[in-house]
Amino acid sequence: MVVLTLLEKCYSFRWRHFLKIFESTLSPLIEGLEVQFKILGKTGENWIQVEVFGSDVPVVTRYLDLKFGLAPVSLENLNVFEEVRGKIVDARRVGYGLYVDVGVSSPRHIDVLLPLHILRSQLGNGKKLSVTNLVEAFALYDNHPLTIQVTSIDRTKGKIEGRLSSSQYSLFEEWVSLDFDRILVLGRPFTEVHRVVKRSNFERDVIKVLPLGFLEQLLLCKLGTEGPGIINGIGSMLPRTPLHCFSPKKARIIREDP
Repeated sequence: MVVLTLLEKCYSFRWRHFLKIFESTLSPLIEGLEVQFKILGKTGENWIQVEVFGSDVPVVTRYLDLKFGLAPVSLENLNVFEEVRGKIVDARRVGYGLYVDVGVSSPRHIDVLLPLHILRSQLGNGKKLSVTNLVEAFALYDNHPLTIQVTSIDRTKGKIEGRLSSSQYSLFEEWVSLDFDRILVLGRPFTEVHRVVKRSNFERDVIKVLPLGFLEQLLLCKLGTEGPGIINGIGSMLPRTPLHCFSPKKARIIREDP
């Protein structure tokens, strides 16, 4: 038997219901293997915890790591240059960078700091942009999933720093280069968001819904469709759910020289 902390969070005012949805999603993924599992709930930082037991535990553990990622839990399990998935927390907490929760909870909870000068270099072409500028331009709001690379660990002081991984950086560069607005829905499972889009009058304006995480979805708008209009149209159908628009035009503007 093993208890795993997955790098998927369950939050929002309907988190208990969403845990049941996650359980029903997980069941068919391990069908046919000699294992049983139980959703234990979530940690204080909202990471989903699963208990797995049976002869195929090693196989399932590896699969869940590939599918969702496994939290390091202890700082001792995290290494420099390692790539790890996480979620943005307190997006505008400080002016010197962005914090990402990667599931480190021992010896205490520690978030990874993406320093402002690194974010400026990776996302802002080196311009002296503020954290707020970058958050708004790239929709770097709470619970936005990111893959980061750890660049330094001070185990004595309990501090971790990182940067966007190569794959994450490339993804943002793709977003900027293509003239498609994108809408982030933070706090709803894929099935609910997909259903809302189909029932709305905006289905023709959305190319597809892409899952970024269990409760984080991305709406790819058709060329010429403005994201804020979609948000205004479907916002009432997704109450108490943060919706944010990424506009490639706005992202390119903040990168340009004055």
